[in-house]
Amino acid sequence: MIGDVLKVGDATGARDEAERFAGSLSRRVEAVKARASLADTKPRVACLEWMDPVLVAGHWVPEMVEMAGGEDVLGDKHTPSFRVEWERVLQARPEVILVTPCGFDAKRALQEVSLLTEREGWSSLPAVEQSRVFVVDASAYFSRSGPRLIDGLEIMAEILHPELFSGFVPTGGAIRVNGRVVPAKKPQG
Repeated sequence: MIGDVLKVGDATGARDEAERFAGSLSRRVEAVKARASLADTKPRVACLEWMDPVLVAGHWVPEMVEMAGGEDVLGDKHTPSFRVEWERVLQARPEVILVTPCGFDAKRALQEVSLLTEREGWSSLPAVEQSRVFVVDASAYFSRSGPRLIDGLEIMAEILHPELFSGFVPTGGAIRVNGRVVPAKKPQG
């Protein structure tokens, strides 16, 4: 995606601006990776792109999980999203679940999450037991291959490692499924 910023800069005669912007995006990615590498643990993460049928997020999302300091237990960074049986989610025993339905903001995703929470075995998942299930604004930060993916990476890093990251989750960007909203982004300035 960062390479595409440079291509657009070339196509529009704005190479210098594109290089500055791409550089700032790259620095943000590297900052997340560096700080995430300090974590004592790598939580087991499941990113679910759809609830019925259950689809596992693919494309760039598993790579985002890795950069944010987690281990994607279902996704594959070399494949698009794919369908899995619920039993596979149960067997994966994720410690964090991110519900990332394509095209939904967090509020809309929360309306559909009962398609997961009512499934047999849901309450026995480590992520549920530890209150680490979040619906996120996938439409804004995870589903589209653009610069806001870097915001999504920072949001994910804060969800996975709140002991290392704070202030990245904008209001409405993520909602804890038990009803508590992830802390809002602090005003800059």
